[in-house]
Amino acid sequence: MKSTKFAVFGILALVLFVLLRCNHADMLEVNNSSFNSTRSHNTGQNCMNCHKKGGEGEGWFVVAGSAFQPDGNPAKNITLKLYTEPLGEGTLVKTIQGDMLGNFHSTDIMGFGRGLYPVVEYEGSPAYMSSSITHGACNSCHGVTEDRIFTE
Repeated sequence: MKSTKFAVFGILALVLFVLLRCNHADMLEVNNSSFNSTRSHNTGQNCMNCHKKGGEGEGWFVVAGSAFQPDGNPAKNITLKLYTEPLGEGTLVKTIQGDMLGNFHSTDIMGFGRGLYPVVEYEGSPAYMSSSITHGACNSCHGVTEDRIFTE
């Protein structure tokens, strides 16, 4: 009887996985930014306008945005870290490399839970976001209703 319950659970889990995979196939396509890459484009624009379910962009981004130097130029090869607590405290959930154009993006599935706190590191200096995020469309606010992310 116990093995039958496990078999049923296993079949249900497999069916659920297949259904989710079929509905989110574009989300499973790996497309992550990396140091020194120049493949990205549209620095400063909301990446999620295209890189979303049914969008024209390659891959369904979970986190994406741009970082800038104080002079307005893109901050090359930044590192974005997402923590469960402010000021780089708590658990590190994800690290994303930025590219040569100041952009960063990831299609890796992650949960935002009650919110994650971004830290942008550029040339060894961290810039902390004091409030948490519950989605990863960074340029939907920064550069629109909030200041751009500037590194020091």
